[in-house]
Amino acid sequence: MGVKISLCNIALRAQPDPFPPVACTSIINYLKRGGYQAEFFDIDAKRPSDKKVLEYFARERFDIVGISAVVSTGYAYTKNLALLIKKGSPSTRVIVGGNLAATHEVLLRKCEIDICAIGEGEKVMLSLARYFDKHGDFFPVTEELKNIQGIAFLDEDNEVVHTGTGELVPKEELSQPDYEILAMHDGVLGSYVTDPFLRNDFPGDQRSYEPHRKGQKLATLFTAKGCVNTCTFCHRWVKGYRVFPMENIIKTVKTLKEKHNIGFFNFGDECFGEDIRWLNEFIRQMAPLDVLFQCSGVRVGLVKKDPTSIRRLKEAGMVAIYFGMESGCDKILSVMEKRASRVDNIRAAKACAEAGVYTEIQLILGMPGESDETVKETTDFTIEVTKDLPYPPMLSINYLQSLPGTPSYDFLKHYHLVGRSVDEEERYLLSVSDVNACEFSHYINVTQSPLGRVMTWQKKMVFLARIAWLKEHHWKFTPEQKIKAFGRSENPWWSFKYWKFVLKTSPLVYRGIDLLGEAFWEGMVVRNTISIFGFRKAVLIFLGLSKDDRSKYQVVGKSLKKIVADLNTTTAAATPVLVSSCR
Repeated sequence: MGVKISLCNIALRAQPDPFPPVACTSIINYLKRGGYQAEFFDIDAKRPSDKKVLEYFARERFDIVGISAVVSTGYAYTKNLALLIKKGSPSTRVIVGGNLAATHEVLLRKCEIDICAIGEGEKVMLSLARYFDKHGDFFPVTEELKNIQGIAFLDEDNEVVHTGTGELVPKEELSQPDYEILAMHDGVLGSYVTDPFLRNDFPGDQRSYEPHRKGQKLATLFTAKGCVNTCTFCHRWVKGYRVFPMENIIKTVKTLKEKHNIGFFNFGDECFGEDIRWLNEFIRQMAPLDVLFQCSGVRVGLVKKDPTSIRRLKEAGMVAIYFGMESGCDKILSVMEKRASRVDNIRAAKACAEAGVYTEIQLILGMPGESDETVKETTDFTIEVTKDLPYPPMLSINYLQSLPGTPSYDFLKHYHLVGRSVDEEERYLLSVSDVNACEFSHYINVTQSPLGRVMTWQKKMVFLARIAWLKEHHWKFTPEQKIKAFGRSENPWWSFKYWKFVLKTSPLVYRGIDLLGEAFWEGMVVRNTISIFGFRKAVLIFLGLSKDDRSKYQVVGKSLKKIVADLNTTTAAATPVLVSSCR
């Protein structure tokens, strides 16, 4: 079979991501079982210059290049990459898959993209390889191409053809990240097999220092694919929840331990341990392997279903667990469609504290319906679950980042906060490209509070939690606690960044903020408003002469998905209100 295929990932952040390119390696192996060979070009790990990318594709002249674009914040890089591929090899057909394909019309009309893979990519790519092998190209369009499930493309009339979502791979055929494929590329494996002591969690567990673990590395595996939830902010659109066969997980752990000296594992699932019977078997089979691991993407309902689960997972080698708590306010949890309550979140956090298992409180601020009152509820929640911990509060707080394919994005589109045309949507995608969700710059205000106040929420929540913790610990950070909470400063003592770090780690600073109370935070609101709008506009805002009507974003405590559906059935949806200059 003579189709020459390449799979590549994209560079999303300033530094390579240790999360392995599981989609690329899985598709390569699936194609191989179907009789096709594919090369892997690891852009994220190698970070080649545009010149080297251009030279590579000009030299290799692939028939098909598949780009795995995990999230829509990678739009700008994906657009540039597709342009380089076509510039180097104009006849190459470029296919984009991953969550970015949720905005397929923008990709097809504004980028050098020929086809978008909609949904899971393995079966789609095999079908496209077979089609190309038979016809020598995808164009001109045939009825046979239109019958391939899970693709989108432009037809001869320049209209978008969407053939639905791709068929899912059975759970028996699910693939772990293939570290053997990664190991074929000199220096690449090191990007995905890392030092566990660079993290916050493993160094805090005494088992990590046992002599036989010295020198062992950390790698990422999976126990399940998909999620049982449909959170309204979540950028995932492949339905279904499939658990990996237990023999697959255990065999992979043993192989990586023996072949690559890996004794620490990150189970990077979207939804870990949802099935209690499966979890019991996982604990039973993991315990004898003598490895340490942490679990991501866990629903707090796990602790509700089995209060002993955290303790038993620790006994099997678990060091840390991360829940998607997202809020401490029941109203906002309903808008998010979390199917969990504030009480459930408290229960999960306290179970970790009692078992001595590390966790971080992961939150999202700025959902429609958010207000100073809901944020105060979440702040009180974070204080309650962290003030008695032996280490300073570890909070991971993001502002809502609305991306195509989510109800939160549809909410923005309804109110014209994101344009409805292809050009306007592309402008938005470019504005959020390479922007981390913890940054404020990407945020579009859909709360009940003005933007200058919303901007204070993240820092205020962090500082109030730390102040409450310091009060319980006699206003002191030990050196170890400082390192755990803040890391180390690598800047010279004469630099601004060094003294900023010193102030951030000084209990005296927190004590001063505590004494100033709300006056300090109101001052921050004034500062933020001026920095966002300028002095003249800020004065008008504070005098009430510049209106910023936020009442239209008021929502009741029900799923945002239902709220959007209701909006689209009202007469108001036909004539949406344009937003003011206050975003």
